Amino acid sequence: MNKTEKVALRESIIVVLMGAAINFPLQTYLLWLTIDNWEWSDPIKISIFIQIIITVVALLRVYAIRMRFQRGKF
Repeated sequence: MNKTEKVALRESIIVVLMGAAINFPLQTYLLWLTIDNWEWSDPIKISIFIQIIITVVALLRVYAIRMRFQRGKF
């Protein structure tokens, strides 16, 4: 495995682990918010809302990690 592949593997592992660490509590909170607090009962509406939020968070997370790798700070 060459240096580029090692860096790519390291970056991928960090992205996936950070995603799991962020998305699980975020999804749990959003489910609690939509079902218990807002009393939504339509699963399609809940799924679309949560998917939009998680997608925005994922884009920001991956962008931030990628920029740190580009600058050599990871």
